Amino acid sequence: MICADVDQEQHTELEARVLAGRPEEATYATARMMVSRDETGLVTATQPDDGLSCAWEPAAGRMRIVGIDETAVATATARLAGEVVRGRLLTDGRQILHASAVTRSTDGATLLTLGSKGAGKTTTGFLLARTGLHLLANDRVFARFDGGSIRVLPPSAAAIGFGLLGAPGWYEPVRARVRAGERMHPTQKQTVTDAFLAGDRTPLWKTSGAERSRSSFPIGWKPGSG
Repeated sequence: MICADVDQEQHTELEARVLAGRPEEATYATARMMVSRDETGLVTATQPDDGLSCAWEPAAGRMRIVGIDETAVATATARLAGEVVRGRLLTDGRQILHASAVTRSTDGATLLTLGSKGAGKTTTGFLLARTGLHLLANDRVFARFDGGSIRVLPPSAAAIGFGLLGAPGWYEPVRARVRAGERMHPTQKQTVTDAFLAGDRTPLWKTSGAERSRSSFPIGWKPGSG
């Protein structure tokens, strides 16, 4: 069970509990996290820079997430829930394949395009989708051999870079909807959204030297929805 709340008092209490001891420092979802464990198995953690804290109670099988910002709490909860589902799928015998996938609506037949990063999986998936096939995933899928066939499941969401939206002609339609007031996914960096609104396709760079991905659709938007 995952319980999530926006609660300044609970966050402050958990944060103080973690920092009062000798916590380990780790990085989770690109953010600094401080983690502590006690003799009962209770694990508490806090991300001071994001105003988030959590507590894992193994005896109760419960994870509690609290924070001071609604979007941050919702994002952290969705991310953790996704990790739980991913773990269950892997335990159930599924394997992760780095591939894009398109399906045929008439019989569910699926075509995978496999390749390493930058090989063109997403672009191939887009081009195939323009022929009338349905885009199932753009980067990775869960696959399991089931009798005489292979069953394929998509991830929870597809992250597609703004630079690739031009391939199927989606760049300007998506940009128009964002300019009209639709919100980007809450994990989208504001600097990326600002560049998109301005129509600037110049690559943005992280402090590490890696290119910052422009990778989120407006909330509720799906390919083909205009």
